[in-house]
Amino acid sequence: MKVSENFAPITIALAGVALVGIVLILISWSAPVLTPIMLGWYLTALTLPGYLWLQKRGVKKGISLLLLIVTILVGGVAIGLLFIVSINSLQDGLSLYLDNLDEFAESVADTLGESGASATVGNLLGSGGLGKVLANFLPALIDAATDFLFSLVLVAFFLLEAPRFQKLLNNVLSDRPMLSQMPALMKTAVAYFGIRTRLNLLTGLSFAIWLLLLGVDYALLWGVLTFVLSYIPYIGLFTAMIPPTILALAEFGLVRGILVVVGAVVLNLLVENVLEPSYTGKKLRLSPSVVFISFFLWGWLLGPVGALLSMPITVMLMLILNQHESTQWLAEIIGRE
Repeated sequence: MKVSENFAPITIALAGVALVGIVLILISWSAPVLTPIMLGWYLTALTLPGYLWLQKRGVKKGISLLLLIVTILVGGVAIGLLFIVSINSLQDGLSLYLDNLDEFAESVADTLGESGASATVGNLLGSGGLGKVLANFLPALIDAATDFLFSLVLVAFFLLEAPRFQKLLNNVLSDRPMLSQMPALMKTAVAYFGIRTRLNLLTGLSFAIWLLLLGVDYALLWGVLTFVLSYIPYIGLFTAMIPPTILALAEFGLVRGILVVVGAVVLNLLVENVLEPSYTGKKLRLSPSVVFISFFLWGWLLGPVGALLSMPITVMLMLILNQHESTQWLAEIIGRE
């Protein structure tokens, strides 16, 4: 007699929910250790196409790995230092920005006149509102930069082990039901994130240029942040535009703040609704509501880096669920098609 015949469907469903809850609790508890490891895996998946590209050009495996590791370490340390130096500089000037926001809030309140609404708007635009958002954004960036630097070391080790893992998957583990499908899953995921990386590079560069034209401070930092967060479709760019919008309001006033928002919205619509569908096709398009929920879920479980990893986690879940007939309906819910 099958196990499913001994228990009511509601019992099996409740047991499944309880099991998922326990797994989520364990993930949250182990977040300080799990987050940099998952980020390291993710960065390794992004760099593997470069490793394969060098081999196709006739470069030996050992030299390819060495070149790739050196490039990643140098580039990653440079980006990490850019984040840390810019954030420290931004923290030093935070009091000035907060004072400017208070002056901007007072001018808006004076324009609206004496009323409860003007006082509320003034509080939201001042140091107690937008200023508080900016101040809370900085520690999250510092934590993410710290995890990023640690993950770079893991990427170097993962790349060194990549040939061995590939042999294991192709030979020893090829007869395992789940692991035998991993090469195909990884190939699809790597191809998708390779496309996403090129689109993000265009997005981050375009947004940085737009901020430079507007004269917003730390435009290069916000361009790099846009590149990173744009791995989260639909809402990544909107999240990245928050700090430069606040700085534009503090430095130049309402008009330039609005221009920052308009530029981000136009760029987001162009990339997510015109360029991205033409490159990725229908099979890997995610439901916007699922992306939104997973962004907050994984951000809550794993912190700021978890929000970044929400996209690759969701894509991998969709690909894994799509491999089995009994779970394809879940993959269809996560996907758009």
